[in-house]
Amino acid sequence: MKRKNARSSVTNSSILFIISNNPSTKFLQMAGSSEKDTKKVDVSVQHECPLNLLPREIWSIIATMVTSNSIEDLFNMQATCKVFLGAARSDAVYKHATMSYKSLARFLLNLDGPERRFLDHCVEVENVDAIVRHGFAEYLRFGCLDKGMELLARASTEGSVEAGYLYSMLLMFDHEDEEDMVRGVQMMEGFRISGQLESYTNFLMDVCKDTTVILNELFARI
Repeated sequence: MKRKNARSSVTNSSILFIISNNPSTKFLQMAGSSEKDTKKVDVSVQHECPLNLLPREIWSIIATMVTSNSIEDLFNMQATCKVFLGAARSDAVYKHATMSYKSLARFLLNLDGPERRFLDHCVEVENVDAIVRHGFAEYLRFGCLDKGMELLARASTEGSVEAGYLYSMLLMFDHEDEEDMVRGVQMMEGFRISGQLESYTNFLMDVCKDTTVILNELFARI
């Protein structure tokens, strides 16, 4: 009887040893523990902010689209929550936002604090639309002709059609240097050859009309 008990205990010990050292058993043990961990993660996910389920890059793209329609909406988005604040303040938004929410001539007016900082940040990260407007304001409002032309030339090199139109117009009509005038005419001829002359003309007419309105507003305040 004692011999049977001894044999039984040895057998049980052997089985326990085999089970504890069996790779498949270890896998089951790990699976069991990971299942517990998964349950814990599921609980935390349920309480996570739903906005965090989308990558920040997606929110940055949305913020860029918002900015292109209204700068005020971007400020409202930043004030909504931390997720929006982080995404809407990323350099990607300032880099790719367009300035279509306001006519070009409107940038000749004094911008308020937040909008001024927004435009300056856009220029810092090489936003082409912002560089065009900054150059336009430097040239016409502040009389910094060289700086204004430099900014417009840079934006034109980066592919801005608006900048190219403005640059050629100013070279032709606001420069006494003959070489500059010839260069402006050559640029305009390039627009004609490429079929952009009508767009070029309409753009300049709109700019001149809007600028006249803005300048009258400025003079009325003096």
